[in-house]
Amino acid sequence: MSSKYDKAQDYDLELEDEHNKKKKKNKRSKQKPKQPVEKDLKIYPIKIEDSKKNEGEDKYPLCSSVHLLLVIGRVKAGKSLLINNLYLSERFYKDDFQTRILISSTAHNDAINKYMIDEFDFVFTEYSDELLSQIVDLVQNDEGNGRWLILLDDIIGDIKFSRGGMVDGISALASKFRHIGNGEVEGKLSICITTQYFKYLSTILRSNATGYYLMGSFPEAEMKKISEALSFFGNGDKNFMEIFRRSRKEDYDFLFCSVQELECRRNHEDLIWSKKEGFSQPFGDENNNEEMTSEENNVLEKEE
Repeated sequence: MSSKYDKAQDYDLELEDEHNKKKKKNKRSKQKPKQPVEKDLKIYPIKIEDSKKNEGEDKYPLCSSVHLLLVIGRVKAGKSLLINNLYLSERFYKDDFQTRILISSTAHNDAINKYMIDEFDFVFTEYSDELLSQIVDLVQNDEGNGRWLILLDDIIGDIKFSRGGMVDGISALASKFRHIGNGEVEGKLSICITTQYFKYLSTILRSNATGYYLMGSFPEAEMKKISEALSFFGNGDKNFMEIFRRSRKEDYDFLFCSVQELECRRNHEDLIWSKKEGFSQPFGDENNNEEMTSEENNVLEKEE
């Protein structure tokens, strides 16, 4: 049973506790703020031996031998001519791959593919995720350092992209292709995809591409989507439209955009824009922006 004295004592203790709290608070407020301790908080790159990455010799201004190239263009835009040069000519990537695989439903129907059929190691006329998985297994079980190429020619439209969150085989492979290897080295696989429609390329494919080739002209609606997706070239979609316009001077000109270098070129040779220097010719330059003829200015297809 509590007495009046006990309650008073409790009250005094409560007052004392409150008084001590105020003293501690005042003491803390008088203390000098802590000085930050000097620490090295810089993020340093991890050193990886070049031989482990298996990237080969410098191919500048081309993308490296370990690449994911996306080639977009309508029929007769020059896609087949481009890929024949890229992978059959010593001037480009012919000597960079020990095994070349072509997957194309029209491989035997296009006369220009004759040389690829003759020189490539494997040719398949039907695509499946199972086939892709088997090829990757072969690459990973290959004990040598030689690289493999998978060329997917106009088969993207045949792939059924799932709307339920599932990722198709090509997109899944694109997200990790740089690291495909045999345990000793990575960088054993490169991919090139050609398609008539930019919209068929999944977000994963676009995000992991090392280079883009835009061939021929495009409908206005599709060109708008392309310019929005690639607006990091030129720092804006309107600037990218200008980059594309400057790449079109003669028939079969193409725009090459290197994600590795953040550069855009007309036909590999003529630098149009780079992240370091901006536009090679400023806006309003009479020599660069002179009025073009109706044929030269036909970089967009009018939609019916």
